Amino acid sequence: MEKHNKSMYEIPLAEAKELTAAWAAQGNLIKAFLVDAQELKDMLEEDGVKYIRMYFGWDNSMEDGRQQRMIMVPADIYGQDMVNKNVGTDLKGPVDSNVFDFTMPCPPTCSPDEF
Repeated sequence: MEKHNKSMYEIPLAEAKELTAAWAAQGNLIKAFLVDAQELKDMLEEDGVKYIRMYFGWDNSMEDGRQQRMIMVPADIYGQDMVNKNVGTDLKGPVDSNVFDFTMPCPPTCSPDEF
């Protein structure tokens, strides 16, 4: 496996295991979200994007244990969300909001090697 450049935000696997175990101990059903890499790259390549902000949501229409959602929006250098507030203001209108939900919750998309 070819690895990316070293990041100052990289943490030891043992720490990740402790953090995820503590999360599960709180009774949280969703362990992780699987994210499509190309969709994430496309968000990052948008003009002016410096960050990606991730919001947690709850979808009552999903079956028990899968209601948790992760909503992503690009953010600029000042940390301001780069959303189009002029469209997508109702559930039936056109979607050009710059707000994305392309994540898949784990379970059921967990890795067999999850920690």
